[in-house]
Amino acid sequence: MATAANSESQHEVLQPIHPSMVDRLDPVFAKLYNDNVASTPLKPIDLAALRRNYSVLYSYGTAPAPEVARIYDKTIQIEPGIEIDVRVYQPDTTGPWPVHIDFHGGGWGLGDLDTEAHICKHICHRAKVAVIDVAYRLVPETPFPAGITDSFAAVQYIHQHGAEEFNIDPTRISLGGVSAGACIALACAHLARDAGTSIPIQLVAAGTPTVDDISRYTSAADSPFPSMRENEFAPTLNWQRLRFFDALKNKSIPADKTEQVGWFKNLFDAPNFANLPRTVIFTAGADPLRYSQTIVQVYNRLADICDRNEGERYGQILAANGNEVLLKRYPGVPHPFMHMDKELWQAKDFINRTAREIKIALLSD
Repeated sequence: MATAANSESQHEVLQPIHPSMVDRLDPVFAKLYNDNVASTPLKPIDLAALRRNYSVLYSYGTAPAPEVARIYDKTIQIEPGIEIDVRVYQPDTTGPWPVHIDFHGGGWGLGDLDTEAHICKHICHRAKVAVIDVAYRLVPETPFPAGITDSFAAVQYIHQHGAEEFNIDPTRISLGGVSAGACIALACAHLARDAGTSIPIQLVAAGTPTVDDISRYTSAADSPFPSMRENEFAPTLNWQRLRFFDALKNKSIPADKTEQVGWFKNLFDAPNFANLPRTVIFTAGADPLRYSQTIVQVYNRLADICDRNEGERYGQILAANGNEVLLKRYPGVPHPFMHMDKELWQAKDFINRTAREIKIALLSD
């Protein structure tokens, strides 16, 4: 059985399951992984190849998604001279609809409007809301934190022009995403609260979000969170892969702009955690970035578990500042498990719960 390569450039995620992870994984996931990708040889990371294949990387585990009434792409101008693409999903009900704004994952350097298309379809179909997926600009071509600033500019655009251009109700908005996209959603909640014009965010639904700035650590052992050490060699996302994407992000930042990036590199450093929207955080047990065991009110259970995981620490900060936070960890699965709903109950439940939370937040009077 292959073990982790020492070189970051050769630490490909498609590898046999590391011995340290065998007992941590749901057997259903382990079989799915072993049957489809575990025998892929280690090879250097090729960003261009990853980008070409990223949106189908987990297709071996993805179930067909329901069709929705209409899907179309549109280009929006987020500032003079800068345009980005969005994809709009409309349900089979009469608008104007509440809107859920999605930001795809991909480590800041991967992903496009196909990456979470199946999740967007499920949310649109089940929650009966419009979904707008945002194709923010990627690193390294565009310096970090463009993924965050582009996405918030898109939120502002949708709020200001959505009634006319997308037939949405701009008073009922939720944000969400997976991985880097979940980090974007969390950051946009801060920015929306602080915007000069009030942007009514009812909910943030964050799946396996990045939170901490791992560039501060030279190894997984340096992290204050045991989950980083316990899942150092997790399949699909491990310490070396985190380091690769973190370096890609950080190298994109011009030397004279480092200070301006501020708390976008580390959400723990955000200056104000008060008056944020209801936040639901979903995490994975076999993920370096994991969180809590069952869906709970943070006030009731978080204090005794937050020191073990960076996401729980972020949730505790939200709760301590008077915000409503719910957490759920899915046991036995790795970081991108939500893309594997054909086989994994955890992925099906993630999709169902996300759609339910959005429906409750946006359609309840």
